[in-house]
Amino acid sequence: MKMRFLDTLLAVTSLVSCASAFYPYCPPYRTLEDGQCIAPSDSLKATRDEVSGIASFKISQRRPQVEISHDEQMRRSVNRLIRKYDHSSQVRDVARNSIEERGAATNTYAIQTAATPAQTNSAGIDQDGTDFSYFAQVQFGSADTPLYMLLDTGASTTWVMGPSCGSAACKGHNSFGPGDSTTFQMGTESFYVAYGAGNVSGTLGSDSVSLAGMKFQMTFGIANNTSSDFEYFPIDGILGLSLDKSSTPSFLDTLVSSKAFKSNVFGISLNRASDGGNTGEINFGAPDTSKFTGTLSYTPVSSNGAGDWAIPLANVGFGSNQAGITGKLAYIDTGTSFIFCPPDQAAAFYAIVPGAKIASTGATDTYSVPCDTTTALTFTFGTTTYSVSPKDWISSSVNGVCTGNVFGRTIVPDAWLLGDTFLKNVYAVFDVDQTRVGRSCSSNCCYITLYYC
Repeated sequence: MKMRFLDTLLAVTSLVSCASAFYPYCPPYRTLEDGQCIAPSDSLKATRDEVSGIASFKISQRRPQVEISHDEQMRRSVNRLIRKYDHSSQVRDVARNSIEERGAATNTYAIQTAATPAQTNSAGIDQDGTDFSYFAQVQFGSADTPLYMLLDTGASTTWVMGPSCGSAACKGHNSFGPGDSTTFQMGTESFYVAYGAGNVSGTLGSDSVSLAGMKFQMTFGIANNTSSDFEYFPIDGILGLSLDKSSTPSFLDTLVSSKAFKSNVFGISLNRASDGGNTGEINFGAPDTSKFTGTLSYTPVSSNGAGDWAIPLANVGFGSNQAGITGKLAYIDTGTSFIFCPPDQAAAFYAIVPGAKIASTGATDTYSVPCDTTTALTFTFGTTTYSVSPKDWISSSVNGVCTGNVFGRTIVPDAWLLGDTFLKNVYAVFDVDQTRVGRSCSSNCCYITLYYC
């Protein structure tokens, strides 16, 4: 599923993780004529929905100073996803002594701030205003230092950018380390998260972590090195939400051992930036019943998912037409922006989309589709079919050409990675206790474990 950024924390003399938690693939339609990826606009203004009163954007913002070509962005992203899901790999960390001191930095990227949820033990899910990355503000240590943490159901490793990180990506972000908390305990073990074109590495430490009205003592990584990909997005670290087990407890392990809830479940609702006010949220302990109607039904996580939220996929379709893609696994991954599948299965899907044409081949196959397409992309789980709006699976027009956000690239052999393109259309419930993903119907329509908005 999602180009899982393989994350395995091994608490031994040296902690090693071949993981990848964020896949910021930049498709061709988001690039400039010279191939550079279009970053969020500097012109974003702080706006407020007149009905809900929800503030859409923070007033402090900036455009990332360095942009990257689409081809390079794609290569790095795909490689990270492959590493993320390649649970058989192990990469040994090596000592890194060169550290560039940096002054205090402030995360001033454009952010579409979420409204405060009404339900207890819930937190708003902010985003970057482009539907590329979704994150929540998490507080660390005795001073409750706030950091933007990517919510990644495709990763188990949790890490933050440390104050000694000299990487370019760290210089524009907030950080956390020993000097920020009187209760921080630095460990002696290292951690290493490997990417195809970079890595995140540093030392393990422990302190309090606060989110959604909960406060835990847990172990996480303090990064002194990060790859350049994190330079282009607001996130200051990764909050791993996968089921993957290692010798170091993950966030979900810590949640379960805390006995804070009768049911260890969490629900996720992602906002679509173009819809205006952000009502995205993550709910712990119980789903937000205002997001759906009816009774939740569940699909067990596959034993072949290697610790990921992978569920059996019965078929993929275009409206009422089915592509005959059966017996596959779908990895539900909040840390991936789009949808990825093996090239032959992408071809099978686009074969039933009238007017679709292959636009480019190579590392990743992309397809153009008629811009006036109004038919939904569908996924069938069990006997129920769920829809993805053309608002999400088809790009905006660029010089009269629209691109499908289903990309032909194998991340996990013979499996699909369903990222935010899919999740913006549902309310997803992840049941840790019974390793299953739930589904229900919204007040408008019936779609997967979730709620279609």
